[in-house]
This record gives sequence, C-alpha cells and structure tokens, in this order.
Amino acid sequence: MGFIRDFTQQEGHAPPIRNIENAPPPMRQELLDAVCLVAGHTNGRLSTDGDLYFSISQSLGIEAAAHPMAGRRQRLGHDIANVDWWRVYDLTIRLFPEFQRFGLHEVYRGEVNRVFAAHGVAWDLGEDGHLHRVLPPAAVAQINAAFAELSDPRYAPALALFNAARDAYDARPRRERDACANVFDAMESVAKEKYRMPQATFGNVLAHIRDTHALNEQIIGVLEPINTLRNRNFGHGMVTPFTLTPPEVDFTYLGCIAGILMFTRIP
Repeated sequence: MGFIRDFTQQEGHAPPIRNIENAPPPMRQELLDAVCLVAGHTNGRLSTDGDLYFSISQSLGIEAAAHPMAGRRQRLGHDIANVDWWRVYDLTIRLFPEFQRFGLHEVYRGEVNRVFAAHGVAWDLGEDGHLHRVLPPAAVAQINAAFAELSDPRYAPALALFNAARDAYDARPRRERDACANVFDAMESVAKEKYRMPQATFGNVLAHIRDTHALNEQIIGVLEPINTLRNRNFGHGMVTPFTLTPPEVDFTYLGCIAGILMFTRIP
C-alpha cells in the first residue's frame, strides 16, 4: 500500500536518526490515521465506527463513550494525545492481531514503520508483532544468527538469558543495565558449556583458553576487558549506579553477541 508519507519517501528526504524514545504529538495523530487507513480495507468489518474504537480506548485504560459528541475518531485522537508515551507503543502492538485476523498485519506494520521512521523513533514493529530496537542490518543479522545458534538444546540456559537481554534492550524505555548483564551472562553460559566448566567464572574460562591455546591471544585480550567491564559496571549484586552511556550499552550488547557467535562456532 505505502500511502503514508509516500511523497516524503519518494523524494528521498533524509530520515532523522532513529534514537527518539518518546511519542511526539504529531506522530500519535499520524499513527491513528495509519490505523484508520488500513482498517478501511476490511470493508467495514474493522473500523473506528465499530469494535476498533472500543479496542483502542479500552486498551489504553480509557472508558469509551458510546457516542462522543465530536465523533469517535476525534475522541480517539484526543485520547491518544493524552496518554503516557509508552502507552502509544503498547497500542501499536495491541492492534497487530486485530489486523492479522484480516490478513492485513503486514500492511499495518509497513504503515506504522513509515510513521516511526519519519519521526526518528528507536523501534520498528517486527514481523512477530512486537517492537524491536532499530539497528544496522549487519547487527540485526548477527542477533538473528546468535538466536539460531542458541537453539541447540545444550545452550538452553544461555538462550533464556539471551532472550531476557533482548527484551531489556528492546524495552520502552530501554533497561540498559539488564540488557548488559543478561547478554554477558548468556555469553558466559555458552563459554562454560563449550569448555565443560559449569562451576567456573568467565575469567576462569579465559584462563583455561589461554593455557590450552584454544583462541588467538589477541582475541583473549579483547574478551578480558569485557569481563572487567562487567565486573566493574553491571555484575550481579552491584549497588553502584549504572553509568554506561547508550553508545557504550550498544557496544557491550553487540560485543557480547559477537562473543556468543564465536564460542558456539568454535570446533
């Protein structure tokens, strides 16, 4: 379909950097327009004149007036404009299955993501109907590859930690300490399983790797500072304030995922 922001996209106007963790007022109204546009392709079976109106209002925790004076669409615009910003994103997820019932979920997803991109927000609506933080394609491919590698039953504990890290990383707002702690623990779990050292620390595993020459010395030299970073900034039981900046969180998160891939693929 692609009617939302079509001229802007066709003309190649540079989109803003995707780092906004908010729901700007104009974006909220554009999202409602996108919802109504896609709903219009259900031949009236899904519309703001029917159940869609109540689904939107009630999912936002608002008592829906049966016959608002200015009309249902205007009432929805008012309601969406006045909820906390993260509830707007909850709404986009909530409506995904509504459109999925009519085979329009990919159309809905495409229009929503056009709006998100135009306003530079940090997430896209994924094929699974959930929001995921926008990353360069190469990083997304790396994350997907790590998920595939951890599907091996022997890495089940690491997969649980990896999923917890991804949930924290994609959260609105991002839970940065949880993302770092869980992704490091996932890497540590893989390394301990790979070298059959279930009671060891990551530092112990690295010492074993050095003694057995299992990895290049410079690679070990990269992994050791990541272990120090964990011990000083987001290790278990730490009560010190978390001070890593968002770019440093990105580095930690993606660096540990790279470590997961390396350990799972070592012969």
